[in-house]
Amino acid sequence: MKQIIFLNPQPVVLKDLFAERVMYSNPPLGIGYLASAVRKKGFNVDLFDMGPERMKLQDLYQEIKENNVQIVGISSFVANHGNGIRVAKYVRENFPQIKIIMGGPQASFIYKEVLDTGYVDIISLFEGEETIPELVEAIIGNKTIANIKGIAYVEDGKVIKTKARDPIDNLDEIELPAWDLYEMDAYTQPGVILTGRGCPYRCIFCSASVVSGAKYRIRSTKNVVDELEYLYKKYNICHFFFADDTFTADAEHCVDICKEIRRRGLKIKWEAEARANTVNDYVASEMVKSGCKHIQIGAESGDNNILKTIGKNVTTDVIERAVKVFLKHGTTVVCSFILGNPEDTDETMNKTIKFALKIKSLSCGFSTCKFSFLTPLPGTPVYEKRDQLGIKLLSGNWDRYTFVDPIAETKNSSRKDLQSKYLQAWVSYTKGELVNV
Repeated sequence: MKQIIFLNPQPVVLKDLFAERVMYSNPPLGIGYLASAVRKKGFNVDLFDMGPERMKLQDLYQEIKENNVQIVGISSFVANHGNGIRVAKYVRENFPQIKIIMGGPQASFIYKEVLDTGYVDIISLFEGEETIPELVEAIIGNKTIANIKGIAYVEDGKVIKTKARDPIDNLDEIELPAWDLYEMDAYTQPGVILTGRGCPYRCIFCSASVVSGAKYRIRSTKNVVDELEYLYKKYNICHFFFADDTFTADAEHCVDICKEIRRRGLKIKWEAEARANTVNDYVASEMVKSGCKHIQIGAESGDNNILKTIGKNVTTDVIERAVKVFLKHGTTVVCSFILGNPEDTDETMNKTIKFALKIKSLSCGFSTCKFSFLTPLPGTPVYEKRDQLGIKLLSGNWDRYTFVDPIAETKNSSRKDLQSKYLQAWVSYTKGELVNV
């Protein structure tokens, strides 16, 4: 009997096989961490990643019925939020006795909206490894949840939000994800690991510092590499993605992990996200020697004033230098760019396209770029201060927040303007020169 199951609903945005391959590449760490935390308390638990496991609602029905499940926990981020609500509705209608908990960044930021649907009983706000076990104990023990920190729920028609829970300071104390509960063969790249949480930077389009804290909390080198070695030996995983918001935010931590990988003789390949101003020749060299094969850098714009206004606080020179450093050591690099930043104009976006062409020309095939639209998400300054920034949201339907279709207009660009610029960006990038479309 499974007392609680955790679900990661299928992303809504999947429209082709390529997108599916990307979305299904790594196991969702969040529900894995929660499953371990609950299991440590002695409860029977299971987890399902509904997309990769091809799990239908009828399959969920059978799972709940056969195991007499008492609690369903649903993970929520913008890409799967719409389906998360649909799953909650299905469970509520078919199993009204079950308590439904939703957590994750999207639900945490819009907890009132979620609770107003009537399909979710409790929202676990932000980090859940301490909150969820307490909730499970209270629910199964038929005790009050009023004193549990970091939750929101409805009582007598009123939304109650309890006292915020402090971020977990010592990440080594957290149990590793319940790797045995994942269907590992369902993923194209099952090796994913977090070496730390939080982000010390405050880009206005990103909520990382709000979700996980503005302090970069790190796991010890031993703790991280023990997990790498476990996955390497237990599941024969040789390719990993370090899923930190900025793996290079703490250069010493980054280098220590790289050295320990080499010391243990782990023959792995890995990739991560880096910030241009945190990279130098020594750091890049140590990363590559330990198996780093690919890096993503958030370049965002080719205009230095735009980079400043969005809180990136780097320059195009710094970005270009970082790309060159990685290329020098044989690592492929992709730079991501945003079209439609609050102060963007046709001229600044043309500079972005030209800068992307310059990055591409540094080492064709090894340095590449990709473009997306500014997509204001709950918790980000571009969402919370959208009126002040001159941003107009075009829809409140979270299914449309895909990053590849403009969901917001700015004071300088209409939806049509942005669509044209996106087309121009990709045509220019393909042709290797700025062209009009």
